Amino acid sequence: MTNERIREYTLKITNASPTGIIVILYDLAIEYIEAALDCFSKKDHDGAREQCTNAGRVLGDLISSLDFTYGISFQLFRIYEYISKEVSMAVIKDDGSRLGDMVKLLKSLRESFDKLSEQDQSGPAMSNTQTVYAGLTYGKGTLNESMSGDNRGFTV
Repeated sequence: MTNERIREYTLKITNASPTGIIVILYDLAIEYIEAALDCFSKKDHDGAREQCTNAGRVLGDLISSLDFTYGISFQLFRIYEYISKEVSMAVIKDDGSRLGDMVKLLKSLRESFDKLSEQDQSGPAMSNTQTVYAGLTYGKGTLNESMSGDNRGFTV
């Protein structure tokens, strides 16, 4: 993942509601698995392993975010566990042929959580973050971003 993509995700996370953060985790998992598929197609085994490891970490975050006071969490846990197992097996067997199905499954779940996040009125999960203002400044058609905020610390 490029530094620019990391900055994009960082900005999204700082402004996201708790449910929105779950959607971002789905985006990350999908992106890592798709990158692993690309690496497998290019016979880049080290790259595929790294991308699958990253996807596994994100899946671990999804699992740790489950609230088991809700019944749906048990079903989601089994789904996340299944996807995590398939990602691990892709590395062990050096075969990413089943990862496409995992991407489809994650995209379906992401769509559901995206609809749910639209109803989440709780506000950003993080407070005390920098505000980013973007606008057209210093030239025709040039977009410059400026950061403002007194405290750079994050509070979750």
